[in-house]
Amino acid sequence: MEFDIEYWIEELNSKVPLKYFKRNHTQYTFVTYINHSIILTKGKHYNGAFMFLKRAGEYLDNHNNIDDIYLISSLDYMKSHFNYLTENKLVTNELIERYGGKLKLTMYKRT
Repeated sequence: MEFDIEYWIEELNSKVPLKYFKRNHTQYTFVTYINHSIILTKGKHYNGAFMFLKRAGEYLDNHNNIDDIYLISSLDYMKSHFNYLTENKLVTNELIERYGGKLKLTMYKRT
């Protein structure tokens, strides 16, 4: 399976509301998780990228006020990236067993 990280960098950066980069913004944590997963993949630290994708998914379980356009791109990115990591066996089996081999992405009611 192929995964074009450069495409996703451009895609996500074109959709993210700039206010999310303010440390006191509610969505700062989510954006940070997404960005960490990108930079860790660029550095070939796939286990770390996997962890931040899982954290981003867990974040979505408890937060429901993410911009729709950014959310859709983020969900597509997370699914694609997670599948790339697991299908290409870039993540240790221990990590997959510990945190689960599936990415739980809860779609939630918009506020």
